[in-house]
Parts: sequence; C-alpha cells; structure tokens
Amino acid sequence: MKFTNKRNAWVLLLMLVLLLGACKGESPTAPPPSSGNPPPTGTPPVTNVDLQLTASSATPLVDSTVTITANVTQNGQPVPNGTAVEFSTTGGGFNNTNVQEIVRTTTNGVASVTLSSSTSGAATVRATVGNVTRTVNLTFSTRPPLDPPASTVPTVSSVTPAIGIPGGGQTVRVNGTNFAGPVRVLFDTGAAVPIEGFVVSSSETSIEVITPSVNLGAGQQLLADVIVITRAGTANEQRAEAEDLFTFRNEQLQPRFGTASPNSGPINGGTRVTIFGDGFQSPVQVLFGFAEAKVINVDYNQILVEAPAARDTSPTGSGTVTGPVPVTIRNINSQLEVLVPDAFRYVSDLDITSYRPINGPSTGGTTITIDGTGFVAPVDVLVAGVRAQVLEVTGSRIVVRTPALASPCSAQGGPIQVTNVNNGDLEIFGDNADEPSFTFIAVEPFITAVAGPVGGATPGSPIAVTVRDPGVGAFGTADIRFEVAGRQLIPSPNTITQGSGNTSFTVALPTSGFTFPTVACTTPGGLAGTQLGPIDAALVFRNLTTACISGATIPINPPTPNACLTGPRPSVTDPLGGTCANPPTASITGAGNPTTTQDSIVITNAPESQPLTISNVTVTGANATEFSITPTSATNIAAGGNAAFTLNFAPTTAGVKTATVTFTTNSATAPTITVCVQATAAP
Repeated sequence: MKFTNKRNAWVLLLMLVLLLGACKGESPTAPPPSSGNPPPTGTPPVTNVDLQLTASSATPLVDSTVTITANVTQNGQPVPNGTAVEFSTTGGGFNNTNVQEIVRTTTNGVASVTLSSSTSGAATVRATVGNVTRTVNLTFSTRPPLDPPASTVPTVSSVTPAIGIPGGGQTVRVNGTNFAGPVRVLFDTGAAVPIEGFVVSSSETSIEVITPSVNLGAGQQLLADVIVITRAGTANEQRAEAEDLFTFRNEQLQPRFGTASPNSGPINGGTRVTIFGDGFQSPVQVLFGFAEAKVINVDYNQILVEAPAARDTSPTGSGTVTGPVPVTIRNINSQLEVLVPDAFRYVSDLDITSYRPINGPSTGGTTITIDGTGFVAPVDVLVAGVRAQVLEVTGSRIVVRTPALASPCSAQGGPIQVTNVNNGDLEIFGDNADEPSFTFIAVEPFITAVAGPVGGATPGSPIAVTVRDPGVGAFGTADIRFEVAGRQLIPSPNTITQGSGNTSFTVALPTSGFTFPTVACTTPGGLAGTQLGPIDAALVFRNLTTACISGATIPINPPTPNACLTGPRPSVTDPLGGTCANPPTASITGAGNPTTTQDSIVITNAPESQPLTISNVTVTGANATEFSITPTSATNIAAGGNAAFTLNFAPTTAGVKTATVTFTTNSATAPTITVCVQATAAP
C-alpha cells in the first residue's frame, strides 16, 4: 500500500512537469510530418474567424517600438485561449530582435507583438489565423533634429557715450549680449597691453564701466577697441571685441583747417560754406577777415557757416572787397584757434552782361552761353520762364541747353534768369527794353509726304505718312493721332520721343464713311456709262500732347470692283417676241370645270448695265380678273441677269381671253415694259 502511494506520487509529479513545460512555451509544438494516416484527435484548427489588426502608431520613429495587436473573434466571441497567430513583417524586427516571423497565442482573443527598426522606411505587418489574413502598413521615420542650443558667445554693439577724456574716470555703458559674469572690460589703444577699466555693474546686455586714463601724446584723439571678457577666470571664459568703438579726446582741442567748400562766393554774402578739418569744439567762432560768420552747425571734423558780406570783412566794415580773405576758427572755451590766409574768395555780385544766341526753336536743344560775374555753382537758369539744363558753370560764364516747350507750335519769349542756389542771389537779364529777351521760335508739324499702296489708296488700305517736326511735350514724349473723313485713327507708332526731324507713321484708312462721286466712262463694249470716281480726303495730323496739328489731302480711290456700267437696259427674253403683236398663249380644256394654267415671262438686264429694279407689276385688260402674276417686283438684277415672273390663267368661262401685263423699271431707256397675253379656255 505504501509502495503504491509512492508510485502514484511520481506519476502526479511527472504530469505536473509536463503540464508546466506545455505552459512555459507560448508557441505550440509543430505536428509531426504526415504519414498518410489521419491526424490525431484533439482541438481542430480555428477557421472562419474575424481578425482585426491594429498598430499603436502608423508613423513610429526609428529605434522606437510600436505594438501590433491582433483581435481574434469567432461568432462574436473571443477564440479559445492559446489560438496561434502567425506574425510576419517586411521591415524591422519583432521584440527588439531581427526576427521577421513569429507566432503568438491569444489570451481572451488578443495576441500582440512589438516591432522596431533601426532604419527609416515602410514596413507591412501581416497576421494570419487559420485561413484569415490581415495586414497593417507602417512607416519608420528619422527623429527630427533638435534645435541648436542658444548661443552664449558675447557680442559688443556700442558704447554710450562713445567719447571720453584721456584722463579717464568717466562712467560709460557697454551694450551687447551674453554678458555672463564675472566680466572684464579692456580698452585697446594699440599699446603693448590693453588698459582695463573698472566694472561697476553688469547685466546680460550692458556693463557700467569707469574708463581708464591713457597717454594721448601729441595727437588730438585716440581710438580704442573695446574688449569684453565674460565668465572671467573660469574654464568657460569667452571674449568679444569691437574695433574703434570708443574715442579718447583732449578736453582742449587745437582746431585744424583742411578746406572750405565752396571756397568762393558773391560779395553780398549769404553763401553756405562747409569748413572741413578737426579739433572743432562747440562753441566756436569763425571769422572771415574781420567779420564774424553765422555758425549753423559744429561737429568735431566740420563746421557749417554762412559767409558774411564782403564789405564787413574789411577793418572798417565798409567798401568793396573782392578776392581772397583769411578765415579764423576759434574754440571759444579754450581760446585755441587757427588762422588760414586766403581760405575764402569773394567774387563780384551776380550780374549778367550778355548771352547768345537770342532765339532758338521751341523744340529745344539750343545751347546758350551766358556771360557775367558772380556765378557760383550750383545755379538755376530759366530761359523765357522754362528751366534749362545747366552744362557748365564758372565764375564768369554759364552754358545751358534749352528744353522743348510744352506746345512747340506756339512762340514764347522772355528774359534769362540765373539764381545762385546756395545763397539765393538772383539776376534777370532781358526784362527791359535795353536788354534782348530770348525767343522760342514756333515749330509747327508739317506733313511732308503721304504714300499709299501700288495702284492708289482705297478704303481700309494702309498709308505711310511722314511728318516733319512732330514735337514732344515737356516730358519728352507725345501721343499721336490722325483723322481721315472725320474718323480718328491710331497710327503706328502712336507714342514718340523725338520731336524734331522727320518721323514716319503707318495709318490704316477707315473702311467706310467716304462719299465717292459718279463719273462718266465708256464700257468695254463701247457704250457710254458711269462709275464711282476718286476723292481727295482731308488728312489731319494731331499731337494730343502738344495740341499741335497739321493737315494735308490724300487721293482715295473707290473700293473695287468699280466697273464702267450703262444704265439698266431691260428686255423680254421669254416668251421670245413677247409683244402685243405676238402674245404668249395658254389653253384650258374641260368645259364647265376650268383649270388654272401657268406660263412665265422672263425679263433680262443687258450686259455692262447697272442693276435693274422692277416694281409695280400690274395686269389690265378686258379679262384681267382671269389673269394674275407673281411676284409683283424684283430688285438688284445684275448686268446679264434676269427675273422670271409666273403668269397664272384661271378662266371663268370658255373662249379666248386677253390681258396686258405692265412692268415699271428704273431704266431711262425703258421705264415701262408692256407684254400682251392671250389664252383660250376650251368649252
């Protein structure tokens, strides 16, 4: 009994080991190869299931993990636990390996795997349960680049104030970025070692520092580079430097003269003069000879003044002074000064003595030479009220070129006016009877030639028109139009920029609007006839910009064809001999039952004739009521053409019936045509 119990215990232990072994591996053991015998009995494979396949992300990043989940149901319920799901992938590997095929079993109908990839690209994951397969598409992408860390490199942008005394001791502010403490500020003047300032306070963007003293030597000023050292004394020390950012300058500067511009002006003064040099300290005093100039602005290296009148520069402050005078520049606070002999020259007051020529075309382009004194560039010159182009300026001569007037076909005259722009000095010459004024001579446009196509111009044909001196406006351009027979035409070109000389235009004549006369002619057959004759049409050139016009005439032929034709000449061509002496006949058979009978009358217009018109076709006579004719009119029967009229006979009784048909025409030779007709109605 004891032995039996022990044996049973071993059997139970073996079964437990087998059961644990089966639970440890999730992948079922593959069945043995088929031997042709039926498979062993057990749980049949799952078929006809509903399989849903999802991914935790469709666009995972490279080296990240995405979870693929298969949800398997059958008849709406989870499949039995342990149902095998086969997973495969075209990219990456399952469960952080390079394995691309793996089997997982379901728990409550769910089986899942993880997928990762070390490279970017697309991957398709497939899941199969029995005879059902589903896929899901993924795309692995690289990680976006990280923003670079913010720069910690210091920068120096400015120093306020930027000028200090060489003795130092002034507090200035250094502006910039990334001033991480502790900081040092050095001033590099080109000496062997930069000189350090004393830092009072600092922030990320500014440093308050007391300037050091420097040896200025004999110079007026000394430029210094500003150096900022951040995180001073640490392993992360950084340096920023800005060249020539600070200037050490003497408290008392010696003014030095370089040049004056302009260096001359009229004797009545008022010329604005810029004095270039250095060492200028406001307030300053500037003397022209013995006269004080008006100081307008002072900088370290230039002064702007207004020159006094020349008479004030003399010791007595009176008299006429021309020629050079000395200029004294004095820094008032220090009384340091510089005197420059002959620095400025006074010239005679602005005066015009003569000019030439005294006239020119209103199209402009005349070069005028103006003689006189006191001309100081820049100058403004008006010729007869129109601003001229200044070509040359000296103290005694100005050369200008006249522009085109706004309307060059009109004459205009007036004086010459010169203004010195800097001081406003002005002189007018030609505004009285003793001085000639300038005259702009009117230049009117003129049509010199008109040419049409070979054979002459006709309605709608192009013509070539040459216009001399068409003119341009004050802005150098002009819009052009032509007129023919009261119609405005746009030429080619329609805008011009050259106002003088000959300019060619192409103009298309209008296709209508012309009235051509009738003239006598002889037809090819030797008959007297008429045709349309040519006309001389008015051609007008019109400059819309300058309002100038010019006229001419142009012969225009009538449109083709324009054959020589006689007046309409009608004749009856059917029936032949259709006169009252030989009338056409019609017959009716069947007594007591009359029938309508038709015949025709044809009237022909002779060759070489103008169009024939037939109107008011009537039927008269004893039996007129039994005859009728259609149509009762015809128009525009061309030369050699004809018109047919249908004669209807509807007798009311038996016997011979007669009538007369009359045609009214537009022919002078046959204004009416009469045709007698006769018909017999059988009894």
